[in-house]
Amino acid sequence: MEDTAMRDAKHVDDTGAGRETAIVIASYNRPEELRTCLEALAGLDGGPVRTIVVDDGSDTPLAGVCAPFDWAECIRQPNAGPGQARNRGVRAAEGAELICFTDDDCRPRPDWLTRLVAAQGGIEKRLVGGRIENALPRNVYSSASQSLSSYLYDFYQSHGSGMTFFTTNNVCFRREDFLAVGGFGDFAVASEDRDLSLRWSAAGGTLVYAPDAVVDHAHALDMGTFWRQHAGYGRGLRDLHKAMNARADGRSKLEGAGFYLNMLGYPLRKEGHNRLGQSLLIGLSQVAMIAGYGAALRRERRARAK
Repeated sequence: MEDTAMRDAKHVDDTGAGRETAIVIASYNRPEELRTCLEALAGLDGGPVRTIVVDDGSDTPLAGVCAPFDWAECIRQPNAGPGQARNRGVRAAEGAELICFTDDDCRPRPDWLTRLVAAQGGIEKRLVGGRIENALPRNVYSSASQSLSSYLYDFYQSHGSGMTFFTTNNVCFRREDFLAVGGFGDFAVASEDRDLSLRWSAAGGTLVYAPDAVVDHAHALDMGTFWRQHAGYGRGLRDLHKAMNARADGRSKLEGAGFYLNMLGYPLRKEGHNRLGQSLLIGLSQVAMIAGYGAALRRERRARAK
């Protein structure tokens, strides 16, 4: 008789083709957020599927959070960063054809997995990214951070850019394709999602946007955490540029002035709370990224000097 884990791992897309699907979540020191995410996954249309939580060295182990959910497996490892944690989860998902990522601070909607899997369709080298909505619309910092991400999605999709990427809280792909491109690189801070997307397309893969596959992102920010987040993106961007240089990736690393001007005005063209505040914070995010990028350059120079 088929065991419960394998039965729950089967997900049926809208063509009726059953595919083994596993969800991978990297988590670090956010037990309550993880519990809320797992509760959302329990409410997926058709029921939950096999979920692998990789506890990336949390101060308090997360196995107890996963225990009430018999379809969720918790793997613990020494802290190595989210990219390496996701790599570990994918390697552990033996038997799964499709892998979907979400994050512990996300709440996938009931039809999220059905729509994401249907968009992927079992097609070779297809990386599918869904839509992310801000679950904290009254938090201007969270709203600004999500507006920036949404702008990048809209811009790169509409321009057919070679820099198109999907963030790792809402993607789906064939496991064997992910392993074939080497998974995530060793990025200490951020930009591993951009690096994967670039290598994916360079290997002949396609990136497909599925805006009806939605997760709600509840990442609470204040001024301090907003600055640190975007300064971290700047440090990650420096790592990305070094990786691109190392493999002679000639794609442009900067956009024209219009790109940045349109970015600042993006919240003003959308509905939502405190749109002017969001626009100002997007400007601040670029200052933080430049500061983070500069700090990374200074560290490199000091290291060379030694």
